[in-house]
Amino acid sequence: MIKRRPLLAIDLGATKIACVVAQRYGPVHGGDILGVGVAAFPLGLPAWPGEPSRIGPVLEQALQDSRITLLPERASVVLNHPDLGHQEVTAHIQLADEPVLVKRRDVERLQAQAVSHALSLDRDVLWLQPLGYAGNGFDGVLDPCGLAATRLHGRFHLVTVPVSVRQAVVQACESVGLEVERLLYGLQASAVACLERGARSADGPQMLIDLGGRSTELGLFEGSRLTAAVTIPWGFQALVQEIAAACRLTHEQALAMCLEGLAAFKPEVRELAERHLQPVRDGMSQLLSGRPLPDAAIVTGRGALVDGVVEWVEAATQVRAALGRSSRAGRLGDLARQVALTPAIGAMEWLWAAHAGQAASAVSPELSSSAGFVDRVLGRAKSLLTEYF
Repeated sequence: MIKRRPLLAIDLGATKIACVVAQRYGPVHGGDILGVGVAAFPLGLPAWPGEPSRIGPVLEQALQDSRITLLPERASVVLNHPDLGHQEVTAHIQLADEPVLVKRRDVERLQAQAVSHALSLDRDVLWLQPLGYAGNGFDGVLDPCGLAATRLHGRFHLVTVPVSVRQAVVQACESVGLEVERLLYGLQASAVACLERGARSADGPQMLIDLGGRSTELGLFEGSRLTAAVTIPWGFQALVQEIAAACRLTHEQALAMCLEGLAAFKPEVRELAERHLQPVRDGMSQLLSGRPLPDAAIVTGRGALVDGVVEWVEAATQVRAALGRSSRAGRLGDLARQVALTPAIGAMEWLWAAHAGQAASAVSPELSSSAGFVDRVLGRAKSLLTEYF
């Protein structure tokens, strides 16, 4: 069995940074985890994304915690952020006057057109999930390659990130000697890890809820394929701060009381937890509006460890809910550490599949250059010149 260079996946959270270093083997064997690391941002201090300069030192601590002396020079970074954008976009391209076989380069050209038409100059693509392709005699196909058509239509779910956030991530990684190879959408990475067994055996879609420190991601998945998603600029740190202020506690005391959550002894803490979960309730209603109920709801992220939250999701949606974490994390520490490492493990599994050519047909852009931004600027300039001159 031939060993290849190790891979590094970093989960850039709002309250902690987790990393996974793994060795990739062949397409059948996947790979092995060599080391993991977790480091938290200082308690009570403004954390990423409020203070991007704090990323570098905490990232260095996480890498040291992995106990890997010879680290890869490039990393894939998992990202959630309160300012992520979501939109459904469509595009079409002409292939020929007569039906021809759709090729992979045609699909890539269609995806590029969808992104260029929908993306504003101050944002970059984080994830592009095909929802279905259509052509002569076929519709809703997930992989149109090999089918015959004269025109190719595509519908996509586009997740975008502010350019300033991407630049902050790249600079923070460069400060510790790492090159960012690509950004991965955190909810998709968690889905690969948490839904690996459940969703693939289910008959219908599943809902994944990632309760982070400063943002919450909600998504519907069929297997590990994202079909709809919502970002809520709310995380459990808001509840910790509210408890600290209302009960006159230190940040450490408020964090411990926050974990009691909906089962807390003090009624004021239970009331605060219920009130602060209202944005999550609204987000679930938005996500499920006009759609059939999923078969199950998987709750992950640091906020999922708040006592009673999983049961609250089940009561609010009338959908069977469970705590989600990677099965590979079972021997990597306590429950909190397992949940913290789950997105990075999911990213690593996605990378293994991508290298083996088995990853889901979604676009996770590499950050080797700013050509995409330049192309968008030139495209907008061309449109303005055509329209006004």
